[in-house]
Amino acid sequence: MPMVYHSGKRRAAIYAPGAYGREEGKTGHDLVIFDGGLLWDLVAVIDPFNAGRDAGEVLGLGRKNIPIVSSLREALDRGAEALILGAAPVGGRLPEAWLRDILDALEAGVDVYSGLHSFISDIPEARRAAERGGARIVDVRKPDPRYFRVWDGSVLETRMARVLVAGTDCEAGKNIATYTLYKALSGRDAEACMIGTGQTMLLLGARGIVMDAIPSDFVAGALEQVLVEAYRDGCRVAVVEGQAAITHEAYGHVSLGILRGASPTHLVIAHVPGRRWRAAFSHAKKPLANVEPREELAYLRALNPYPNPVLAGITLNTSSYSPEEARRIEEDYTREYMVPAVDPLRTGVDPIAEKILETIHN
Repeated sequence: MPMVYHSGKRRAAIYAPGAYGREEGKTGHDLVIFDGGLLWDLVAVIDPFNAGRDAGEVLGLGRKNIPIVSSLREALDRGAEALILGAAPVGGRLPEAWLRDILDALEAGVDVYSGLHSFISDIPEARRAAERGGARIVDVRKPDPRYFRVWDGSVLETRMARVLVAGTDCEAGKNIATYTLYKALSGRDAEACMIGTGQTMLLLGARGIVMDAIPSDFVAGALEQVLVEAYRDGCRVAVVEGQAAITHEAYGHVSLGILRGASPTHLVIAHVPGRRWRAAFSHAKKPLANVEPREELAYLRALNPYPNPVLAGITLNTSSYSPEEARRIEEDYTREYMVPAVDPLRTGVDPIAEKILETIHN
């Protein structure tokens, strides 16, 4: 696989200056929400603008006992062994202001993990700093040419349940739904695995590859190979992270490649109730309208190589609603679609996990 980790959790600091608590800090947010995921023991978040606060409280989660500090030095003093770039600047390019801290971390022997479009390992100065410090640079988004292959249908020959967590938009909660559903299935001895298609899920510990870095002809085939390998390694229920939405005007081509690569037997749709326009597309010349799950579901079923996938549930981001309103929304969507509709962070995803296992065993 493209990424190799040390065994056991490692002490890590999230690097997100000026981005933590903002839209571009999503990678860092998900790592904090899930306490570092499967890989990390988070010792600090680096963000001078929120220094002195608790990382959980900034996100409205309550105390997580992860301090926000103002400098790399403070994070190193707390024992950080790895520095994770937890923000995605516009265009995914490395801000020049970040380079000095990255070089200092590498020279101090601290590994640097990046999901940016610009690769740290392509910077000669960074490679030299890593060599001097005995540190590693892990560009999560850098594609592995061994996965450049055309889809051939081999995924359909596996006896594996493939649960695609699709969405009606970007930033609809697919990462949270994928991680919580994987944990719920694992807790039921389901021989589950978590398949990431973006940098955040890989940093949370999923196996996989960043799909938007793969040449378009190979997106479906690359994901297919990841799933076939997971099946050979003993995975029998794969929870696959989707990207954007099939109907998304800008990113739907990647979503379609993921759908075909996964050829899902089960679908879970992540949705933001009440959202009218596509997230982060206020700059578009014409507003891009958001869609409801039923519209997305029609395309997912029509374009899926696997016939008649089961709709196992809907996950809802109800963070902008009161608890009472959120419960009503869950009930309305459950009634309309006749499957569990839940907010993973408020209600959990146990009903969806149980629905998946019921349909597999029956």
